[in-house]
Amino acid sequence: MNDRIREQLLGYLLDALDDAERIDVEQQLEANPELRDELESLALTLEPLAETYEEFEPPARLAERTCSLIAACSSVTPVGKKLNPATRAEVRGRNRWSIADVVVMAGICLSGAMLFFPAISQSRYAARLQACQNNLRELGFALVDYSEKAGQGRFPEVPTEGNRAVAGIYAPVLIDAGYLTDETRIICPSSALAQREESWKMPSLEEIDQSSGRSLVRIQRSIGGSYGYNLGVVVNGHHRAPSNLGRTHFALMSDAPSLQLAGHRSTNHGGRGDNILYEDGHIRYVVESSPAGDDPFVNRLGWMEAGLDINDSVVAPSFTPPFVNNVSYVK
Repeated sequence: MNDRIREQLLGYLLDALDDAERIDVEQQLEANPELRDELESLALTLEPLAETYEEFEPPARLAERTCSLIAACSSVTPVGKKLNPATRAEVRGRNRWSIADVVVMAGICLSGAMLFFPAISQSRYAARLQACQNNLRELGFALVDYSEKAGQGRFPEVPTEGNRAVAGIYAPVLIDAGYLTDETRIICPSSALAQREESWKMPSLEEIDQSSGRSLVRIQRSIGGSYGYNLGVVVNGHHRAPSNLGRTHFALMSDAPSLQLAGHRSTNHGGRGDNILYEDGHIRYVVESSPAGDDPFVNRLGWMEAGLDINDSVVAPSFTPPFVNNVSYVK
């Protein structure tokens, strides 16, 4: 793969392409599975960069000092007063820009940018965060409907073996059962998947069952969308889907946790925090690395596997199976 294509993929992930370039890349992604693999690899490579994100506050009294600077460097002619020809010639001579003038104007522009662009960025961040929470809320409604009607009091189960044995299986199960009609609800607008939403398609359960090899791995990585789902719990040595008990502390879904960032923080929102959906339907935006109480991303042994009892909730990204290391305690 040449450097130009890799640069296009990087620009696509960073939303730095114009409309024509973006459409061209999406068409290539749709036709080339290897290109899609490369895009996913680049996305994973960029995840650690989210750890370095910092917000910067503008310097104190920046706006006040900027206005004072403008006033000191401005010469305003009173309204209605006309300049005689000699005065106009003198003014024209003074209107030639000096290096000092350029420096002053550059400082003004920079000061304005420091005030303007962070505000725009923060507004966009807040809007996407709210849209993500709305998605999780709708998914919560679908999960509750499933538990009350099809699940006999339990949420969708993540099997322990087979092609469906990954956390993301919740989404095609809800769609197949008719409890989720809008598959775009599983895509967070701040996630990498949102950048290629037009070329992404939710596979059916039948397609998942018939897939193998790299095709199956690719499906398992994306069927859960931008979100993580609960891996279930171990009860009396048996793996079970979590029961719908309406608990306020039991994490059911969240922004897809990362395997690279500290505290398994998601990359959906620049590594700044995670939206977590709890069993009773409320959503909490968590910004600390280690939330108080039950850690929603690992069980009591510290593994991203199924919980060790009915109150040990573990939410994992789409491709994660219920057990990797500690299957010995399950009958």
